[in-house]
Amino acid sequence: MSDPSSSRILKKVYAATTNDELEAAYDEWASDYDAHVTSFGWKSPAVVAGLFGRFVQRYNARVLDAGAGTGMMGELIMIMGYDDLTGIDLSKGMLNKAQKTGAYRKLQQMVLGEHLDFTDNYFDACLSVGVFTAGHAPANGFDELVRIVAPGGFIIFSLLDTVYLESGFKAKFDALAAEKRWERVEKTPPYSALPYENPNIRHNAFVFRVLG
Repeated sequence: MSDPSSSRILKKVYAATTNDELEAAYDEWASDYDAHVTSFGWKSPAVVAGLFGRFVQRYNARVLDAGAGTGMMGELIMIMGYDDLTGIDLSKGMLNKAQKTGAYRKLQQMVLGEHLDFTDNYFDACLSVGVFTAGHAPANGFDELVRIVAPGGFIIFSLLDTVYLESGFKAKFDALAAEKRWERVEKTPPYSALPYENPNIRHNAFVFRVLG
């Protein structure tokens, strides 16, 4: 079990009801985030990195880390050989930590679920870890991700299983597929994402290909 301070801030993050509250919670957490989630046994970065390496074949692909946080995911992808990363996050404190990894060409403060300041088809791929979960980025955030990833590119992300049906994610995924804007190519079995903190928190990871 993790220490009381890490459990407290995790509860504060999941209790946030507005983007301002969520931003404040992550700003507070930024300095200890990596140590805390590592102590939780955080699995999703490894799962998504594995899928990313399998599906995104070009190391010079232009990649968006959507909800980059402290840059944990970007640093993994950089180590794997990808060298053109942009990160966005709602928390300035988290972005300041991400800057120190040296993984990103650009970091910008943006909010998933709102308009993203990129042109159509700008990225070759997008990854997102721990962002589409309770009280965080909404299902309609995928409209913008599909817009800014070029046809043939991949969107690879983790998703809390309880929000899949309850928060409109399945409906959004199905609607984008029906509109022929993307197609699902992989979904992992559910896994315990934070086994040392709460083994009942289960995620799936998804891979979607953007269509022209």
